[in-house]
Amino acid sequence: MPISVRLPAMLGGEVVTITERVETIDQLIAALGRVRPEVTGQLHDAIFNFAVNDEMLLHDVPRHPLRDGDVVEIVPAISGG
Repeated sequence: MPISVRLPAMLGGEVVTITERVETIDQLIAALGRVRPEVTGQLHDAIFNFAVNDEMLLHDVPRHPLRDGDVVEIVPAISGG
């Protein structure tokens, strides 16, 4: 079962399906780069958070494990002052 990636509006606002087997957020980003290279370039230019199955990731995000059927949301970081 693939992993769905919800992109924020600033990255296209769509859902991208990753069918390649990935086991971590880092591997997911690499796979996303092969499907949508323009998105991963933007990921490196701004700060984004990640949520898996509607749960925000707080620690060790690059190595967070993923399973088939997970839904990953890329969320732009918001700062205020």
